[in-house]
Amino acid sequence: MSHLTSEQRYTIGVLLDQNYNKSEIAILINKDKSVITLELKRNCDLRSGKYSSELAQRKYDKRQINKPKKVYL
Repeated sequence: MSHLTSEQRYTIGVLLDQNYNKSEIAILINKDKSVITLELKRNCDLRSGKYSSELAQRKYDKRQINKPKKVYL
């Protein structure tokens, strides 16, 4: 699974606002439907339940900074 770009996250947000379903969004951004489902589950606003591409990108960036780094011995 490859990572989503900020442009793809923006596209997801716009298409959700236009009432596209997950399958249609997946086809348009050339990703699997499970990637869209995981993105929405992981990065929605916890209080309102709405998806924001800016919030999703911030959450992604924070996870990348905080993830454990591989140690080579």
